[in-house]
Amino acid sequence: MNCSILIYKNNKFYAKKTLKQIKNGTYIYKWSNIEAGSYFFELEDEKGTVHGITYNHTAPFATDFEAVAEENTPPKSITGFQNGIDILVSYIPNKKLFMLSKKKFFRMRLDIADFGLEKADTIEISGNFNNWTPEEEPVHHMDGTIYEVVLAIPEGVYEYKYLIDGKWFPENENKKLIIGENGALFHAGDIGTGKFSYETIDKNIDLKAIVHNYKSLRYFNKLSDREYEFTIRTQANDVERAFISIVLHEEDNYEMIYELERFKDNTNGFDYFKRIIDFGRKVEKISYFFVLEDGGVKAYFNGDLSYKKPKRISVRTSRDDIEIFSIPEWSKEAVWYNIFPDRFYNGNPYNDPIFNEFGPEAYKINELHENGFIERYKWNKNNNLYGKFDRNRWTADFSRQVTWEKLGEQGINYSLKYARMYGGDLEGIKKKIPYLKDLGVNAVWLNPVFFSYQNHKYGANDFRHISPDFGTIRTSGEKHDVEIGKNNKYGNKSYIDVLGKNAVNSSELKLLEVNLKGENKGKNGFGETADPSTWVWTESDLIMADLIKEFHKNGIRVIFDGVFNHSSDRHWTFNMVMADGENSEYKEWYKFNDFSQYVPVTDSMSDEQAYETMIENKKRIKYNAWAGFNSLPEFNTFNQQYKEYIFNITRKWMYGPDGETKENWQEDDGIDGWRLDVPNCLENQNFWLEWREVVKESKPDSYITAELWGNASGDINGGNKFDTVMNYEWLKTVIGFFINQSKEGGDKYKLKATDFFNELREKRTWYPFQSLQASQNLNGSHDTDRLYSRIVNDGIGRNLEEGKQLEKGYNGIRPDLASNYHPNTTVNWRDSEIKPKDILKLISIFQMTYIGAPMLFYGDEAGMWGATDPYCRKPMLWEEFMYDNEKNPSYINQGEEYPQIRDNDLYQWYKKLIKIRRENRVLVYGKFKELVADNEREIIAYERANEGRSIITAINNSFSDCVGIEIQTDYPNEKYMDLIRGNIVKTSSTGKMKIELKAKQGTILKRWINGSNINGMKMFRY
Repeated sequence: MNCSILIYKNNKFYAKKTLKQIKNGTYIYKWSNIEAGSYFFELEDEKGTVHGITYNHTAPFATDFEAVAEENTPPKSITGFQNGIDILVSYIPNKKLFMLSKKKFFRMRLDIADFGLEKADTIEISGNFNNWTPEEEPVHHMDGTIYEVVLAIPEGVYEYKYLIDGKWFPENENKKLIIGENGALFHAGDIGTGKFSYETIDKNIDLKAIVHNYKSLRYFNKLSDREYEFTIRTQANDVERAFISIVLHEEDNYEMIYELERFKDNTNGFDYFKRIIDFGRKVEKISYFFVLEDGGVKAYFNGDLSYKKPKRISVRTSRDDIEIFSIPEWSKEAVWYNIFPDRFYNGNPYNDPIFNEFGPEAYKINELHENGFIERYKWNKNNNLYGKFDRNRWTADFSRQVTWEKLGEQGINYSLKYARMYGGDLEGIKKKIPYLKDLGVNAVWLNPVFFSYQNHKYGANDFRHISPDFGTIRTSGEKHDVEIGKNNKYGNKSYIDVLGKNAVNSSELKLLEVNLKGENKGKNGFGETADPSTWVWTESDLIMADLIKEFHKNGIRVIFDGVFNHSSDRHWTFNMVMADGENSEYKEWYKFNDFSQYVPVTDSMSDEQAYETMIENKKRIKYNAWAGFNSLPEFNTFNQQYKEYIFNITRKWMYGPDGETKENWQEDDGIDGWRLDVPNCLENQNFWLEWREVVKESKPDSYITAELWGNASGDINGGNKFDTVMNYEWLKTVIGFFINQSKEGGDKYKLKATDFFNELREKRTWYPFQSLQASQNLNGSHDTDRLYSRIVNDGIGRNLEEGKQLEKGYNGIRPDLASNYHPNTTVNWRDSEIKPKDILKLISIFQMTYIGAPMLFYGDEAGMWGATDPYCRKPMLWEEFMYDNEKNPSYINQGEEYPQIRDNDLYQWYKKLIKIRRENRVLVYGKFKELVADNEREIIAYERANEGRSIITAINNSFSDCVGIEIQTDYPNEKYMDLIRGNIVKTSSTGKMKIELKAKQGTILKRWINGSNINGMKMFRY
């Protein structure tokens, strides 16, 4: 079968390319040096049948993107293409699977004359990169005897041969291929010989096996004024031990020598020796060299290898001299709580939404609700698709529909649950601050809060303001104890100053809408434009500032969700383009392609006519939209005016109404940082470099975390983009060890104890240590299923991407009732003595004692369950409410019906563990040391230790009780306290302790210390 791919860029035909079939039935195309843009694709077979490439998930195109090819289906746009990248396009017809994978193609030249040949009919390449299966596709004839080989394989060392017209070349040996900087470029290491591998085998290659560069964060990393991480690279298995010799004061030449710890890079064939050293005080200059020992031979390294003591590397530690990656200390000590505001708590029913993301156009007026908050002419413009709007009842079974859902789902094959509104708001969050404080969390991430009709707010109508359904729709004339700075450059007036006597009983929904015509064209009811000098603090803004202040007073940091890749199609600037067309000053803020059907809005029109014309223009005008959703138009992130707008939005919410950063953060009324949504989708990745400067200048102690689902070292390790990531990769490893049950390879494979430690160790090498400390080690999020439910869906494996767990295949029952009649569930939890909650508790022990900042998704601590969006976004379970019974929502079920109950035992468990985390800073700053990895009994143990403090965590991940677990410590004849159960464990004269653990249980053991000094050392942080 012949197959072609039709490529469309920015809604216009771009190219047609032929896919080549390889021997496993897959069709591929290697697409090189991509141009940035928004693309969609079609596949055309030899009969001329066209299949549109579409998808039903919202996972960003980070490294890989999966979609399906559907006949007679319009394609959906895909974003996330940056300039210069290479992409491997794959199509598997029998699965209708279409895949895009970001790669870096490797090209090499083949001259068949080197094999004594003048011509060839077929040339195939075979190697250990393709299981020695000869393939013709990578080989392309250039000219004469010259061919080019294009391989889409990762960095590494490979062997290969050519099969030319049925004969192997070279005949009696394999050729070696080295991609990237790899240990195979150097002489193999041989520990114990006293010889150090240093030069490359090929003398024409100017590389060295032993590397240290103090100008690179990878090798010289300043963690704080007193704490530094040192790294040196060597050939793998070449050096027995490595040390660093340091002098801080050259006048006294007092030498300090520290041994370094080995980290193996098996992928690239190197060893990295590392050590974090706390000097106990501020250090302004460090002089050092490395000492390498092998086979009784000692060598030194200061940038060059020598066998005599060399001159020391001398480094001043100021920002002018070295790369400094500053991440706030508070973010390392954070225990995060992620709040989805619409589903957390409804504190003010009077501001409940009166419609949803479909807008008033889709609904009849509901006379039982407030309906005068918007103009009457905006209602019922779309042939009354949904009847009258009503919010969903907080305590109902999630499967229960209100009338508009029932009407709207007629004739469609998907659920509208995603568009529900429940009425959670800022006042509700404020009322529950005592709850959060009692739980022990000290940092909150709020899902988007900016003005939007959506429940999730990931498509903003206006970044300048908080959504009225979260704050207040009806204005009250109150300032909510918030002071506005007269010199605030990002808003020095309140809504009261602007509205005067109309500051009471006005509608924020009306006031926030932009005027499409007339003398106030381009301004909203507050007179605002893109110019920050016109900006006003609405009452909803002030309610948010009051909430931020209340969080801060209670010792809780707060960050916003920044969604700067796209807006909603109701954003005020987008509406102005719909009104003004190509003449709009905001046209270049977005990616428009075709205005040929545009109808202008004129001053002669009535307000209703102007509104209707603007709405219809959204169907007539063509533009790029995120993930193919026309309701989410993408910004042109290269546009300077757009950038300034976002920069000023950032400053507004970081400075807060008073317009300044307080020295005492607990008195500050601005946010503490940002979580960034799909940041890798921005075509202009340099935007983030500029934006980071804005953030850190506004508030030096601010925090930036990014939604990056894979290895994000390229976005983190420069120290000039994001501080850290939402650590989905940590969660994948956790699922692999604690949840998976399969012995077969792949996503469902259950990691052994050694596998678990090895994977964690590898992922710790991805980022600088301070970034690891601040990474959000999450149970899940609004984009994944609940961890509690994932435990009983082990058949899914560790694949987290949205849309991979289709509703029909998920076991959505309350987890303690799950049984293995469901194909996703291996264990009969319903009849098991071990319950899913025991697994969740076990994971929480690891979460609270590992490197990184633990994060709960609202309700994790209450035992909430559910599949991916929208089921992970159910209303919070509160003790004060009576909830309806839930019917098992799984398509495969036995008719179960059961109470929706809050798990207060689980709440107390999380409260205890959070307390342990926060009271023992060694769990934040301590080194991580593996102690036990017992594959047969599924036992792991590890230590977090620093400056004499020691906490040992032991975990029994098996379904059997284990006795006689021996753990070797560095402390003979000492006591350890079990922080969970309160009992004492003693070590022997050799430092060994012996413990027992019941099935699926763990323990946290703290070294018992009397007094403030440990082994004569002065304690600093602990």
